[in-house]
Amino acid sequence: MKDTLFATLVAVASLGLSAGTAAADAAGPLALDGTASTQASVTYGPYLRFEIGGALTTLGDAYWLPPGQSDPQIDFDLDGDDVGFGAIAVGFDWQNGVRADLALLRTGDIGFAGPCASASDGSPCDGTQQANFLDQHADISDGSVHSAALMANLFYAPLEARGSAATFQPYVVAGLGLARNAVDYWTRVNPAATQPTRTFGSNTTTDLAWSIGIGASWQLTRPGDRPILLDVSLRHYDFGTAVGGSTSAQQGGIPREPLTFELTSQVLTVGLRIPLQRY
Repeated sequence: MKDTLFATLVAVASLGLSAGTAAADAAGPLALDGTASTQASVTYGPYLRFEIGGALTTLGDAYWLPPGQSDPQIDFDLDGDDVGFGAIAVGFDWQNGVRADLALLRTGDIGFAGPCASASDGSPCDGTQQANFLDQHADISDGSVHSAALMANLFYAPLEARGSAATFQPYVVAGLGLARNAVDYWTRVNPAATQPTRTFGSNTTTDLAWSIGIGASWQLTRPGDRPILLDVSLRHYDFGTAVGGSTSAQQGGIPREPLTFELTSQVLTVGLRIPLQRY
């Protein structure tokens, strides 16, 4: 379902950018009332950018190593909630097709759960009725994670680079930074265990984060006036690895490796970009 939704978002965004690019090439700079303008507002200089949107979350390569030295690694098929997303950035626009900014961003709290998918020794996830339990290995019944990142972004607008002063400017964007991934808690359940349910505490890790995507900006104010620009973007974010806590209030051993997974999101946002220098 998520793959279908993301594919639909990509298709819609691509069609919109293609149509907008063709229109901008043909019409040149336009004001919102459709009248032609000889010069769009100057956006050269520093700016602020704000954006909000939604994130389609993927929690991949999830696993844990149980406390027992002979226990196999258990892989999980985790499913994470889709959540909100927000960012604030300060940057500089050279108005030659290139701009760059530094953004502070955060996802919402992502709830997750998922069953055992496989064991490293080939043993089945499910037990037998004869053994009087249904699960041989643990499942993840509940958990929560969020990510906050500091990311440097580079934007390239090909039409502006070719000299277009149109108020509509499609762009590509790439980002690189650091993410702090916080697993607030996680719960494993296993009817076969001495302690069937154990909830583990929080843990925060820092990892390399990166992003790539497409977008478009549209000047909301009339060309020549102080510019305010609408930004719409569709981006893939990779926040790196998240690791859960290893301490639990319930009795039991300490995991050799607590729940660990890769956190990625497909993010669709709408925002405002406000140049700070007035010409």
